[in-house]
Amino acid sequence: MGCGSTRVAPVTEPIPVKIPELNRTKKKTKKESNDSESKRPKTTRSTAIPDKDAQNTDHHQQLVNDIEAADPYAFNTLLIQQRQKAIDNHSYRSAIQSWRPNSLQQLVNAIKSLSENKSIVDCHWIIFYWITYNIEYDAVSYFSKNYADQTAEGVFRTRKGVCAGYGNIYKYLCDALNIPCEKVSGYSKGYGFDERESVPTETDHAWNAVEINHHWYLIESTWGAGHLTEEKNFQRELNSYYFLPKPVEMIYHHLPENERWQLLQKPIGMKQYVQMPKLQPLYFALNLDLISPRNQVHVNLVSGKAYALILIKGPSDVDLIAKLKLNNKRIEGGDRVEFDTKQQMHRCYFAPNTIGKHKITIYAKKGDKENIYQDVIGLTLNVNEMPENPISFPKTWKNFFDLNMEVVSPKDTHLIKVHNRQTDAEVLIRSPDDVELLGSLTNTREEKVEGGHQVFYDRHKSLWRCKFAPNCDGMFDAQILAKRKADKGQYTSAVNFKIDAKNILTPPMSYPNTWPLFYELGLKIESPRNRATAVWPENASFAEIRISAPSDVELSCGIEFNGITNENCALAQFDHDKQQWQLLFAPQCTGLHQLMIYGRRQSSANTTSRSVAKFDLHVTRLRKPMNFPLIYTKFKTTKCRIYEPLEGTLKKGAIIPFHCVIPGATEVDLQVDSKWVGVKGYEDPILKTDITVGSKEVIVYAKYEQNTNYDGLIRYSVV
Repeated sequence: MGCGSTRVAPVTEPIPVKIPELNRTKKKTKKESNDSESKRPKTTRSTAIPDKDAQNTDHHQQLVNDIEAADPYAFNTLLIQQRQKAIDNHSYRSAIQSWRPNSLQQLVNAIKSLSENKSIVDCHWIIFYWITYNIEYDAVSYFSKNYADQTAEGVFRTRKGVCAGYGNIYKYLCDALNIPCEKVSGYSKGYGFDERESVPTETDHAWNAVEINHHWYLIESTWGAGHLTEEKNFQRELNSYYFLPKPVEMIYHHLPENERWQLLQKPIGMKQYVQMPKLQPLYFALNLDLISPRNQVHVNLVSGKAYALILIKGPSDVDLIAKLKLNNKRIEGGDRVEFDTKQQMHRCYFAPNTIGKHKITIYAKKGDKENIYQDVIGLTLNVNEMPENPISFPKTWKNFFDLNMEVVSPKDTHLIKVHNRQTDAEVLIRSPDDVELLGSLTNTREEKVEGGHQVFYDRHKSLWRCKFAPNCDGMFDAQILAKRKADKGQYTSAVNFKIDAKNILTPPMSYPNTWPLFYELGLKIESPRNRATAVWPENASFAEIRISAPSDVELSCGIEFNGITNENCALAQFDHDKQQWQLLFAPQCTGLHQLMIYGRRQSSANTTSRSVAKFDLHVTRLRKPMNFPLIYTKFKTTKCRIYEPLEGTLKKGAIIPFHCVIPGATEVDLQVDSKWVGVKGYEDPILKTDITVGSKEVIVYAKYEQNTNYDGLIRYSVV
């Protein structure tokens, strides 16, 4: 049985053409003899003049030298319409599925009744559909070579058969209905064909030829019924392509023993047949055109290069992917497909990593809505000697080329090694200004590595830096996703690299979650470095993060637990000695917390603070929950800092030392329960004083030259 085991999904049927139902006038013919191979197909043309376009419906006729239909009028508009109408007639299918014939004669009578006053094409479809729906391919007989009775009676009785049985019962039913039909024996590129080492010497397949209105056509009910899987089981799957397929397409995978049944102007021989590429039905349906290699199944490496190149013309809405296999095992990084929009050309690259006979399979789908690719082309690549500098390709998606992305580094490889105490890998990507990227790192169990990636745009180099840090030894997938900035949709996969981690540095590096604004503001994490998780001191009350920033950047922060932000539990202040922002976080319980950091440029008056980074914080033991004092806007804009007291709740009647940095103020004073204290301990920028806590609140104020009023900076509550 010639059933391809690489098909992913059924071939899409042609778009139906709605036309009025046509009556069939049955032409009486002399019953043919059993020696079907001795009959020459009739080529008498219909007296009806076909449409001009119908004479040139298949641009693939020139794919192999001189492959042209013997009867260019066979697939005229009327035949094409009748064929599609029969396929789309679901009442036929329902009726046939309800039949329970106990004999071949009962089946013949049922076909006669259903096809009465219908076209001869309808009658053939009824026969074709009954066989494909009811006859199961006998995989056990095929693989054991112990064939059961393949006569029409035997196949009908067991409802099983191999190709000979399918051909016999089709011819029997046609003969009983007085319809011209022949059984054709020959060779097919079906199951097991790729494993052959030599040219076949004995026929291995059978199908049928039928005459309709003085034209001859082919019928392949075996392949129309389904295919064999890699597990050697029959998978029933109606494929209407094999109902009256075009001879110029069938010749790529069916070679009749008697050349007359090729139905070609110039029949081809076995040598040319085995050298032709293996083209599947969807190849023709999608209007693909194999440009190079032309007319050949064998592909060679490009001279002086480490890869082979296949060129395929096709519509822009057709997407291709490919696989390069050796001994039925896919070669990682062995293939790459890109689309040249100017030439409407798919360029398919294949890079072997060892010598041997490789199998190339190219898959296709039409449109973005379809998510299943189906194989369309099968080729071979024989490598007898490896090139001096082998290469490989990262996995790319259509999005990569649509967005005009380019891998700057690493070149010519799909594999990045992180070995011997290295910490991370870096991929450099160049893209247009309106494109933005994201990253993701997963292990072999498809688990996301938290803190395993960092992607940002380097404005100095005008490229994207995509960093990936594996968290243990092993293999990882580093995936880069992309979209246009103006696109409100989600990011989609663009390119993927493999990372091989071995003897990495411990503890492993990790990255906090960062937003594009982090890099736009020129921020730099000083502590903790190379960690996605903030450090929690043993038995502490708060954690610290330090970030360097340009002088016109202002930071703020917050702490979340279970998605809820805790008020007055985070404090952002500026350390003038180190020229860093000190960000403090006081959790109220143990567990996993998220530390959010926000930023903005002070020069942009109308700009609100937005997310720039996020760290995780695992709190294992908490000495005592605390709150920070309430901070007013002026505290952040003038970059103040509190040394003490950091606790935001003061004890009534206590004497508390205050030590703060308040730059640029002309006066600083405190209010205790709305009464001015009259502080004398401020000398720009340092405030040092002791106060006695009242019963309500303590507020620190400052006056600046440009303002005659005091501005609130810090507020403490009292218990």
